[in-house]
Amino acid sequence: MYKAIVYKEWIKLRWFLLIMLGITLAVHLKIFIMLRSAVVAKGAYHLWYMAAVKQAVFYGDIMWLAPFIGLVTALAQFVPETGKRRLRILFHLPLPHDVSLVCMLVVGCLWVGGLCGVSALCLAVTMGTYFPPELVMSALVTAAPWFLASVPAYFGTVLAMVETAWWRKVVYGVVAYGLVLLMMKETMGFFEWSLGWYALAFALYLPTVLLPAHRFKRGIV
Repeated sequence: MYKAIVYKEWIKLRWFLLIMLGITLAVHLKIFIMLRSAVVAKGAYHLWYMAAVKQAVFYGDIMWLAPFIGLVTALAQFVPETGKRRLRILFHLPLPHDVSLVCMLVVGCLWVGGLCGVSALCLAVTMGTYFPPELVMSALVTAAPWFLASVPAYFGTVLAMVETAWWRKVVYGVVAYGLVLLMMKETMGFFEWSLGWYALAFALYLPTVLLPAHRFKRGIV
């Protein structure tokens, strides 16, 4: 049964994976070309000075990439499920509905995490081409909150999709948007010492998603 759920999610997400992967690679290619042009025009020393002394963030184009991936993945997964109340099918599977929903969420999280991992790898390769390891690590630490913002973007969208009451949909959407904005700091190493606490707080989203499904099953609005 688990394999059937995973395969169903694969069918829904496979084309979105290719599209989002293409967008991710295109954004990083743009950053690479921009840095290359800067080296050719002003020299490597100027680029190093801007990064090490001025703490310039050359990779700000990827800031909204991870939340966008989380949003699109959630929509691709749950728009087909919530249309015409098709989510009821989960309640007739030979598995508890919460187990089926968690399986779907795990697939979505792996999808989002994999694409964010590709983005982080591209960032490391691009920065490593022009900068020493210390600045590469600094870039990854700076971008880590942007990748983490995919969690509220994904789960907040799922909550809004699964929820039946419109006012709860609005609350979930506003909270998720606020959390995403909180992570969007284009300052080098801004969340270096507090990122772990935010990651633990965002982990609370997983059990929260089960509540709307429970109300949906019982017909509570």
